[in-house]
Amino acid sequence: MRFLGGILAACLLTGVAACSGGTPSAAPPASTSAAPSSTVSKPKTTAPTFTPAASPATLTAACPFLSAEEIMQALTQVLASGSKESDPVQTGVGKAYDCEYGGGRTGSLYVATDSTTPAQFLARTKKDCTNVVPLPGIGEGALHCTTKDAGEQLVVAKHSHGQLRTATLFLGSEGRADSYTTLAKLLADRL
Repeated sequence: MRFLGGILAACLLTGVAACSGGTPSAAPPASTSAAPSSTVSKPKTTAPTFTPAASPATLTAACPFLSAEEIMQALTQVLASGSKESDPVQTGVGKAYDCEYGGGRTGSLYVATDSTTPAQFLARTKKDCTNVVPLPGIGEGALHCTTKDAGEQLVVAKHSHGQLRTATLFLGSEGRADSYTTLAKLLADRL
């Protein structure tokens, strides 16, 4: 009986198709492909690992101002990466927040407020430096130099949120002149 009903349905479909002037379209063949394998991997997206500071109203840390990846990119060198906020350091003019990169081997960043002027801050910095190179047009004062004990040093001073803010970056590896400019601009923008 089922067989006869199937034939009747097929005849009806053929008749409807003939009356409409079209030809019956063939049904698509049954799929013989296997279901997609669970071993097919989808592209992985990685969330950014670093969000720079946007000139916070209050200084509470140094690491948010510069990432280890930004240092490596600017210096175009592969260095020991990673950053770790260390305990703040008391200075002659206040508290400096300290971020160590690569366990201190790549560098250290100190971010602080200063009760002096940008010119006085830069003059203090120059006392411990040789090969002083001013970086005009960055913040209210910036330079890089070579220190006797700590390698390369980059400093930036800028008034922000009603106070003079300073960034001092000690680098364990020497870079090109443009790398210091790049890093100084990043710090000045974020102070």
